[in-house]
Amino acid sequence: MQNMDWDIFRFVMAVSDSGSAVAAAKKLGVNPSTVLRRISKFEAENSVRLFERLQTGYAPTVECAAIVETARQIENSVAEIGRDIFGRDLRLEGKLTVTTTDSFLHAFLGPCLAEFSTLHPRIRIEVTVTNTRLNLTRHDADVAIRASRKPPDTLIGQRVSAVGFAVYGPPSLTAQLPAGRQLEDCRNLPWVGIGETLTGSPIGGWLDKNIPESSIVMTADTFSGIRDCAAAGGGFAVLPCCLGDQAAGLERITPPVTEMETSLWVLTHAGLRGAARVKAFTDFVVRALRSHRGALEGTAAQPD
Repeated sequence: MQNMDWDIFRFVMAVSDSGSAVAAAKKLGVNPSTVLRRISKFEAENSVRLFERLQTGYAPTVECAAIVETARQIENSVAEIGRDIFGRDLRLEGKLTVTTTDSFLHAFLGPCLAEFSTLHPRIRIEVTVTNTRLNLTRHDADVAIRASRKPPDTLIGQRVSAVGFAVYGPPSLTAQLPAGRQLEDCRNLPWVGIGETLTGSPIGGWLDKNIPESSIVMTADTFSGIRDCAAAGGGFAVLPCCLGDQAAGLERITPPVTEMETSLWVLTHAGLRGAARVKAFTDFVVRALRSHRGALEGTAAQPD
């Protein structure tokens, strides 16, 4: 294994984690054919079989699992070195990577980020918008702005507020409801459900318990997508109040549902808290978001 290209282990770990060359390619920002070619070349050059090619995807072999475990240790060590260097950086300049969801970016974070950039023009913010939770321990991002009932123990940060969820519907459907409309009145009408990436969110269990599967006529894998489908007349939907209350073409049917409530957090890795630009950003964004507490919790005055 002389002159080994260590970049290959990113490919091996990505396929092992996802079980799919397509998903791995998306994560790595390359074509699926590139992933397959790199994996096949490594197997041929080192006389090792990394994956069993099954109809359901790629299953790691015992040899692959051992390689991934060692590669993960190396990856974590490199990330720790990076965090240590970053955490000692007292300059208010350089790159800052932030991960959040489309809901919060649309509702509040766009203007917030713009204002921070005006105050600190030498800090370059790179935003990753995804419902997939990036691993801050591996330094996939410096700061995460996300909803969670219990953040990982490896991260530190501040709770901004509660995040409320409610049921919304388009006028074409709400007009069919009786006066004093209740959730029971719309259970059997069309609904927009959630896609796979949102199944771990608080609304997944609530929908399963309260809405018949036969009422789910379509799904979307982001709350912005759900909002757009619902507003177009696709059906009723559960949305974060900060997104649904702003949406043209939707009316709120219920107050915030306690069972679905979660919390908004601004999080970073403990090793990065000493970095000046991380502290400046997290302090700023927490203050800015707390000024929208009513909208986040769903208790702000509703438009007529």
